[in-house]
Amino acid sequence: MSKPTNIHDAFFKNVLSDREAAGIFLREHLPREVVDLLAPGLPELLPGSFVDEALGQHHTDLLFRIQLKTEQDALAYVLMEHKSSPDESTRLQLLRYIVRILTRWYKVHKRLPLPPVLPLVAHHGPEGWTVSCEFQDLFGAVPAPLRPYMISFRHALVDFAAIEDSALSAHFRLRAFLKALKYILRRDLAERLEVVLAEGARLPTVDVVQILAYIGKGPVPVSPEALREALQRLMPDHAEEIMQGFGQKYFEEGVAIGKVEGKAEGEARALVRLLERRIGAVPEAFRARIFAADQASIEAWFDRAIEATEFESIFDRN
Repeated sequence: MSKPTNIHDAFFKNVLSDREAAGIFLREHLPREVVDLLAPGLPELLPGSFVDEALGQHHTDLLFRIQLKTEQDALAYVLMEHKSSPDESTRLQLLRYIVRILTRWYKVHKRLPLPPVLPLVAHHGPEGWTVSCEFQDLFGAVPAPLRPYMISFRHALVDFAAIEDSALSAHFRLRAFLKALKYILRRDLAERLEVVLAEGARLPTVDVVQILAYIGKGPVPVSPEALREALQRLMPDHAEEIMQGFGQKYFEEGVAIGKVEGKAEGEARALVRLLERRIGAVPEAFRARIFAADQASIEAWFDRAIEATEFESIFDRN
């Protein structure tokens, strides 16, 4: 998986790097006639990114291998657009990415036929998606005899702004993450905290912390008071624990030294929980290193842990 270039990139990739979550997402948001073609089983996340480096702040992509009922492999390409309003040139960029996917596939496999590529654009801008999903529409009014010679494809669309919260996913954990993506760019985010965190009481603390960390890094300011009030209403038994944990560092500054030490301990616990969920039991040597580290080191390790698949990639760096 490519290195995340922004907060949306890291959050989106972390959510869908879970094969079960990715399978649910694709089955819930690909067109129904396409879903009916899918064989049972989970999608396989393939490595690499096809997005231009210059567009990394606006696009995140994930490529999955899926199997059809015909026993034929297909590729599901998910492009997440982070712009607050839709960009008509996304279809042109998407064409470039699809060509790169197929070129790489052919270079590796050296055979035909090529696998079908199912492009899916996910957009979480608050204004919603207002442009065509048809590539041929980029050419405008083309005489009918020329149309068969034009490049033609349609991308599927997940427009978060147009989807009711309850319809984002039937799976409560995936729904919680998708709601964070839906509301992160909205100016009224602070007033929507209870909506975003509605599933929090059913989630592991580490998931709530991850969502709060994403909110805290977002472009819309959220005060610690508003966050604490929402947590106390929704999950009163864990509100203070969460506020004292890793998520707190995104909202509070100028903390006294004694409080900073307590905060580092909370972040260490949150990091261990994240590692256990993503990788497995934390070896005692790494656990001791985490609880002996300063806050800056723990924060750096936490950011790496969001995408890591083995412990060495987190700790064995200069």
